Amino acid sequence: MFHRVADEAGLVEGTAQVVTIERKRWLLVWPAGGAPKAFRALCPHNESSLAEATFDGTLLTCPHHAWRFDGVSGACVSGQTCDPIKSAPVKIEDGGVWIDAPEKKKRAVA
Repeated sequence: MFHRVADEAGLVEGTAQVVTIERKRWLLVWPAGGAPKAFRALCPHNESSLAEATFDGTLLTCPHHAWRFDGVSGACVSGQTCDPIKSAPVKIEDGGVWIDAPEKKKRAVA
């Protein structure tokens, strides 16, 4: 399900911003020369928060261990081998930025 997370006018190429969907943090990044991307704000090697990660327009750097991740694919490019950062589709529509984040699983009622 798509969630509106920002105004299109607030997007700036080469930057990243933290957005929240259903109490989960996501990084909305716009790699230089690319298209906006959304990544879960959790480092895949130990689930540390990436909310304070730095982004140089190309690479996201984890603030805890300095591992680096590609701003287009989310793949780990330095540090030990690990899975890519989880991503979600992004669309720009009606002046807004939308992320298709997985829906929160509902508990079964007994």
